Amino acid sequence: MGSITAAADAVIETIDLSAYLSSDDPIVRKATADRLVQALHKQGGCGLVGHGLTLKAIHEALTRSKEFFDLPLDQKQTINHPEGILPHRGYSGVSREKIRVYTEDELQSMSGELGATAKKAMDWKEHYDIGSDYEPEHHNRWIDKALLPGFQPFMSDFITQLEQLHTNVLNAILLGLEVDPISADYFRGLHTHHNSGIRLLHYPSMRESEIDRTSTTWCPIHTDFTTFTFLIQDENQGLEIEDRTNKTPNTFVAANPSIPDRLWLTIGDFGEIWTNGYLPASRHRVVIPAPLPGSGTDMTSNRYSIPYFLNPRHDGILEPLGTGKPATMPRDRYKKMKVRDHIEFRMKYQYTDPTK
Repeated sequence: MGSITAAADAVIETIDLSAYLSSDDPIVRKATADRLVQALHKQGGCGLVGHGLTLKAIHEALTRSKEFFDLPLDQKQTINHPEGILPHRGYSGVSREKIRVYTEDELQSMSGELGATAKKAMDWKEHYDIGSDYEPEHHNRWIDKALLPGFQPFMSDFITQLEQLHTNVLNAILLGLEVDPISADYFRGLHTHHNSGIRLLHYPSMRESEIDRTSTTWCPIHTDFTTFTFLIQDENQGLEIEDRTNKTPNTFVAANPSIPDRLWLTIGDFGEIWTNGYLPASRHRVVIPAPLPGSGTDMTSNRYSIPYFLNPRHDGILEPLGTGKPATMPRDRYKKMKVRDHIEFRMKYQYTDPTK
């Protein structure tokens, strides 16, 4: 499982973006961008406040998410995620998706087959993938409007707000990385379409006495195959982020949910490759906390969260930027490939039963 240190507040910074978003002073904006990039360089993730999303919108998104998961299973299954990679939209029931982290060599040696000996921890969650209706390939599978009135327009607008936030954060990162204008424009161009999306997540309550923590978790250790990810979470602890500064491997810190409007920002695979490792991909997990001492119950808490995955155009090229701070890192660490190839490589194993 790895060890756990104190809450993330002690070792992972929370960056206030308000000065960057509101100031016309380039010195003020650059100072915030530098703090953001330094925090991400150090840990691969950070907290974000002053980001422009209102607490009202965050609370409503979590409330509407809970309303969806409260629907009867047969109604949720009317919009099941299809078999395969495309479209990556719709509902996935508990344990349908298997999050595993293998090295590329491990995956290639399996030749697409996952045997029983290749098992890694299974995750205990259900989720609903939604994106922009303007995305040309991954068409949404919306729940019937009669079942959840107002759900579709709210979520569509919420995604639009997150797209604006990702543009602001992406520009701040590019400013802090000090890459040349041509490279910055190319990088922005890869992220101006509607390839990104949200995932409504529900981690169901479980009976503590029946949990086998060696084989079941809310979500095992992984990195995201994104440029970066925003995470919105409810008041129930679960997210843990690896402390890269700790000399003990697999040391994680709890992402404290005590600040209601704080988002967690984690760098994904694409972000690491494009920055030549200057911004490392964050390893994180979602654990099942034990019932609170003295609660008088054997049941763990339900937990709801909403990650927003910033995805680049699938025809983009994954290759390290050669200017600014990324140029200070050792060369030839990453192979050149298409974005689509890496996504398909990772997705191939998301919905595979290792016992078959």
